[in-house]
Amino acid sequence: MRKSLFDFSLFTLSLLILLGCAESFEERCQREAREYTEQHCPRMVDKSMRLDSMVYEQVPQGFAYYYSIIGEMDNEDLITPQVMAEYQEQMLGKIRQDINLKRYKEHGFTFSYRYFSGSTGENLLDVSFGPEDYGE
Repeated sequence: MRKSLFDFSLFTLSLLILLGCAESFEERCQREAREYTEQHCPRMVDKSMRLDSMVYEQVPQGFAYYYSIIGEMDNEDLITPQVMAEYQEQMLGKIRQDINLKRYKEHGFTFSYRYFSGSTGENLLDVSFGPEDYGE
């Protein structure tokens, strides 16, 4: 009897320790963003765009992707309303189709894309998509 009580107590303590060590969804998102940045950034997307980092943001809950625009495209005058509309439609299509984002979309995440001039550091473009945009 005493041995089974000891075994049960040990099991209960072990279970509590394991449950106490489990990271929350928010902590997991922070860790995943940090690990992604450490492993994949900076990374050239094409000859004029570099992904600098990915960050988890609490308000609004989601991921923000930071890019630098370099070379010939590093020009605020090239960001016209037509270019902006085409870009937003492409990005929204990618978010809607990306199965890797499913669990985040189920949590109502916002996906923000921030583009900065590689030469001046000035914010050239900031676009965000939330559940009202991608339809979850």
